[in-house]
Amino acid sequence: MSASPPQRRRRPPSYRLHKGSGQAVVTLNGKDFYLGVHGTPASKQKYDRLIAEWYANGRQVMPKGAAAKAVTVNEVAAAFWLHAQSYYVKPDGSPTGELENYRLALRPLANLYGPTPAREFGPLSLKAVREAMVQQGGRGRTSTAK
Repeated sequence: MSASPPQRRRRPPSYRLHKGSGQAVVTLNGKDFYLGVHGTPASKQKYDRLIAEWYANGRQVMPKGAAAKAVTVNEVAAAFWLHAQSYYVKPDGSPTGELENYRLALRPLANLYGPTPAREFGPLSLKAVREAMVQQGGRGRTSTAK
């Protein structure tokens, strides 16, 4: 039996420096989006948000005014899952063990909060997901720190 070649994984659009302005920029569907001063946490957070929205919208730029449509927790999780599948791979193209860890973590998130608008998901929601994981006896990390 011959092994089929590994599938080519697409990388997310690059976070880049716009030399003329010193700002971070990402190009989505041929349009440049400026994110603020390159290298700052705020610009990286804006990049992450734009990429998540872009993935959630089928790799299309959200039209202006579409922000009124609430992005759900499921849509954010789906965008993250697409990213994780291309990022957490070994040099031979096979997935790393980390991908399975994320799959297990996303399950209770989707079960509890999937259709919830992402902007309504806060610290208490995260605690509820963590508690659900503990109740399921999930593979938690142990710590010797006291």
